[in-house]
Amino acid sequence: MPWEETNIMDLRLKFVVRSFEPHINFTQLCKEFGITTKTGYKWKNRFLEGGAPALADQSKKPLSNSKIIPTDTVCKIIKIKELKKNWGPRKIHAVLKDRYPEMEIPSISTVERILKKSGLVQKKRKKNFPATSRIKNRIKATAPNQIWTVDFKGWWYTPAREKCEPLTIRDEFSKFIISIKALEKGNIACVKAEFEKVFEKYGLPEIIRSDNGPPFASAQSLFGLTKLAAWWLSLGIQLDRIDPGSPYQNGAHERMHLDMMRELEKKIDGDLKLHQSVFEIWKKEFNTERPHEALGMKTPSSVYVKSKRRYMEIEEIAYPSGFRSRNVNDRGCITYRTKRIFISNAFAAFNVGLDVNAADDVPVWFAKNLIGHINSETLIFTPADKIITVDKIK
Repeated sequence: MPWEETNIMDLRLKFVVRSFEPHINFTQLCKEFGITTKTGYKWKNRFLEGGAPALADQSKKPLSNSKIIPTDTVCKIIKIKELKKNWGPRKIHAVLKDRYPEMEIPSISTVERILKKSGLVQKKRKKNFPATSRIKNRIKATAPNQIWTVDFKGWWYTPAREKCEPLTIRDEFSKFIISIKALEKGNIACVKAEFEKVFEKYGLPEIIRSDNGPPFASAQSLFGLTKLAAWWLSLGIQLDRIDPGSPYQNGAHERMHLDMMRELEKKIDGDLKLHQSVFEIWKKEFNTERPHEALGMKTPSSVYVKSKRRYMEIEEIAYPSGFRSRNVNDRGCITYRTKRIFISNAFAAFNVGLDVNAADDVPVWFAKNLIGHINSETLIFTPADKIITVDKIK
């Protein structure tokens, strides 16, 4: 039976004495006294080490307080937080493990407790976000260069009264920042020039995700295409756009913009040239030093690899044998069977492919994308309900 509190010392001593009897079945003896064999060996060993007094209950107070963190460790935590005010306990914990492998690193919860007691953590106000739905055909990136995201960071004025609205390009999977560029203008020509540079350096992504504003999209154009978006399609890059007015659907990119707002916006005392220099330093730190929770506290640069799809400017899109290639003029028109047919201004200076072997209406292709049909009788172009992309066009 279980030991009672009133005579527990007597029972423990009786148990230990009987345990030394010859031919005693220790397991059966433990069952008789209502204890486990582990507890039985504990009391027997205590008796051997200290006699009967050792059978008394011992203080449960730990010999040392594990919650007492060395002052040097606390100072290192606070120093990192002071330098990186927007870093949380997870990032600081990861940096401590990387920088001081010989040091006993406290848990993430302990790091958080130290920051809170030091007054270095601000309580976040809860926000109510509207219910959202997943965009059709949106895929989740599972590898580098599967999806790049692009946007303009909100603008501000430099001390020299120059408008600064950096273009930002980022790899969705690795969180690697590909570019932060304060462009001379936010038009198609300047954005395209920057993309040419990053394409040459990093290769081509499979998909580019953007919002619905210029220069990435146009509400008045076929499929919302701009000449910039048409250029991406001509390179074999597919498009993905968030819903209008829904920046949270590109949340990771917006979170990076929030970091920029906290750490860069209106904090650089110089002109645009100096701003760009600081952007490059900040980008390098973000990619190579800052741990990221979504990456298991790895840095973006340790996950990102350049794309195997190399960039080559296409002078003219090649279509399969039997197709007829037609150049789109600056007004968005092609000529077919001596008639001028409007397609879209977005394709100006490109060539489309007409599948004249089709049995009925003539399918119109742009690179690997079916964009609509020309009625074989009226010769009027009718756009498709949506772009259909296939590997038929090489």
